[in-house]
Amino acid sequence: MRTEEQIAEVPEADSRRGRRVTLVLLLITGIIAGLWEFGPSLIGPKDDPTAIDSKPVRTAVASACNQLRSDLAALPAGLSTAQRAEAENQAVERLIARVRAVGPDAIAHDVPTDKWLGDWELIVATRRQAVRQGTRFATPVANGTPVNIRMFELIRSGLEQCDVPRQLLTPEPGQL
Repeated sequence: MRTEEQIAEVPEADSRRGRRVTLVLLLITGIIAGLWEFGPSLIGPKDDPTAIDSKPVRTAVASACNQLRSDLAALPAGLSTAQRAEAENQAVERLIARVRAVGPDAIAHDVPTDKWLGDWELIVATRRQAVRQGTRFATPVANGTPVNIRMFELIRSGLEQCDVPRQLLTPEPGQL
């Protein structure tokens, strides 16, 4: 038979066990919440050096590429070949400026963006040189790959509108 003293100890032991369980559950919940909140920034994916993947940069790139396509489509039909080529080049330069407007820090944190913009600049410079010299334009090659292919690999999925428009890669810049 139990004495009153033994009966009084049982609820107190249950009470202590209940507090410990509650404390352990709160601790586990706190750890899970902390990992949920801070885990991705601590152990999550970092910048992919092989793709433009920063959200602000991708947003600027998508917008600039859409605008480039609109700018190219809006060129008047009556331009001479040289004028059309230069107008196309200027449209690309506006794309570059729009993307660079996100700021040097954002571009620096998305490693391939500067290379992608440099490829656009190389295309424009090579087109201008071809027009100036009266020679055929050939898509510039970097590390054995045409830059337009490398550029498309950098933008990856979701930015198909950023594939270099064919009219910018024709052997005769400015020809329709």
